[in-house]
Amino acid sequence: MLQVKQLGRSCVPAPQRTYLRPFVLTGRALRLASPSSSASRPAPHIATPSPKQLRQLQVRTKAAADDGATSVPAEATGNSTFVQAVFNVVNVMMGVGLLSLPFALKSSGWVGLIVLWVMGIATNYTAKVLCECAEVVRKRGVAPGGAVGYEEIAEASFGKIGRLLISAIIYVELFGTCALLFILEGDNMFKLFGASPLASSPAMYMLVAAALMIPTVWLPDLRTLSFLGAAGVTATCTVSAAVAYTFLSGSFAPGAPTALANWATLPLVLGICTFCYSGHGVFPAIQKSMKDPKQFPQVLNVAYLVVALMCTLMGAAGYYMYGTGALDLVTFNLSGVLAALCASVILVNPIAKFALTMEPVSAAVQSVVPGGRQGFMRLVARTALAIAILMAARSLPFLAHLMALVGSFMTISVSVTFPPLCHQVLCGERNGPLRTAWNYFVALLGLVCTYFGTAASMKSLAAKAAGVA
Repeated sequence: MLQVKQLGRSCVPAPQRTYLRPFVLTGRALRLASPSSSASRPAPHIATPSPKQLRQLQVRTKAAADDGATSVPAEATGNSTFVQAVFNVVNVMMGVGLLSLPFALKSSGWVGLIVLWVMGIATNYTAKVLCECAEVVRKRGVAPGGAVGYEEIAEASFGKIGRLLISAIIYVELFGTCALLFILEGDNMFKLFGASPLASSPAMYMLVAAALMIPTVWLPDLRTLSFLGAAGVTATCTVSAAVAYTFLSGSFAPGAPTALANWATLPLVLGICTFCYSGHGVFPAIQKSMKDPKQFPQVLNVAYLVVALMCTLMGAAGYYMYGTGALDLVTFNLSGVLAALCASVILVNPIAKFALTMEPVSAAVQSVVPGGRQGFMRLVARTALAIAILMAARSLPFLAHLMALVGSFMTISVSVTFPPLCHQVLCGERNGPLRTAWNYFVALLGLVCTYFGTAASMKSLAAKAAGVA
């Protein structure tokens, strides 16, 4: 994305004078020693230290030198290179939102491309300040083991209420995203196989998809699905290549009607555009995995620029070719071999992502179900949650309209509105006037987009449901 100029002073917590507790080496990780193992006892004479004491002394000395004698252990250095981090960020953001951009421009007109870049600049900035917030929380030693997520940042900023609010928004967003995966799978199956004895409509194909997707949530270790993770990138590249080939070869009916701006339905584009840049909850972890975490702002700039260019090309080409006839996904407008190829490669994506996307929500549900963390009750809780998501998807099987609602109400909140507010709370004393004004401007932008985008998407969903009924 475009380089966002640093405003004001950087957010670095002031050094604190604390007593450093001893550390014990366990495998590759450092952990705080228990009081019993680190309590000092007066010795009547000078004795040769034991090997365990020598190890503790060496670790204490290194930690004090590396961390400025704070109570936070030195952070482990990751192994990801600059290019690998860029790939990880792009992989997190690229998804079904890219395929719905022609439909978004159908609602907004060509002016939607400006909205796409404005939301890209805003989310690029908020991704950086969220990582700054994570570093502040980590240096305070609030999170055990140095693991800092969005919820820890929200709690450090706004207390238990902030954590509860952010958790609720994230869980509802993930719930809606899982519903989108069911809809995507059903629509793609219907596109690929059409009406058949097995299923006669996309809603019926959702039941077939459920038979494939729900068993994945029973797996004890979701790493068994990780080998399918590359399928998402493969599908995105395949669809992008198919759309580019169709555009460059002229294999479309020319003269599709387009408009410069459709002001009445313009807010619908807000949620879908922001959905293309979602993934803020993962960015602090990607930064921590790098060999040189200080390069992460540049990683974000490169990754956002790649995503913005791909989204612009996909949206512009799709809208130019199909205009007001653009469907929920651009793949639905394709025909022949290309349509079958795109539908085939996209089929594996929801199967690979469903259990991974549902995992945080499943963990939250299991924590409130008696005995839900293991055994039979774990399977019951996860299956019941998956069936609830399936029922929600079948009740509102409108992919792009539901994506606009999820993006407007949930994604804009966590990706645009809350990060600058958290940054202002955690770093407000060190922010200059320009940085403070920019934080509040971005937060206000998020609130305005959330209000108008949610209202427009709910109205569109209601009209779509009434039309189908």
